Amino acid sequence: MEKKYYKNLKMIVCVGKDNLIGDRTPDENSNGMLWHIKEELMYFKERTIGNTVLFGGTTAKYVPVELMRKNREVIVLHRTMDVPKLIEDLTLENKTIFVAGGYSIYKYFLDNFEIDEIFLSTIKDSVEVKEAVEPLYLPNVEEYGYKVVEKKEYDEFIAYVYKK
Repeated sequence: MEKKYYKNLKMIVCVGKDNLIGDRTPDENSNGMLWHIKEELMYFKERTIGNTVLFGGTTAKYVPVELMRKNREVIVLHRTMDVPKLIEDLTLENKTIFVAGGYSIYKYFLDNFEIDEIFLSTIKDSVEVKEAVEPLYLPNVEEYGYKVVEKKEYDEFIAYVYKK
């Protein structure tokens, strides 16, 4: 199947060393995040506010979905959903869609869609990262043909924008 391109389909993710994105078995205190960077959370908020954000069911258990719904549409994806139809419908409504995790959702979208832009934040070595019991890693987006088109340095992370 040929991947379909959607102009308003974007991905947003923050990674640590070796593209680490989280822990498959997070403890209840961590929200599944292995680091806390207020500046990067603001970066996420600035890009996603007023838009549609997609999370997988597992990730949605650990992020403040109800809080996020105050200023953006949040859709929690499940295995029984027709995701291509959902993306098609949201696109017809002229919505900007941000794929926001977790691992299986990122992988699914990289494997099945041509994403317009990937906002990938890489945390700096100076940031404390908790040990993951079962680490999860973002696939290398460059292996999917994406290239850096923009780079901006912040205090604790570097924000990259990738496009095909």
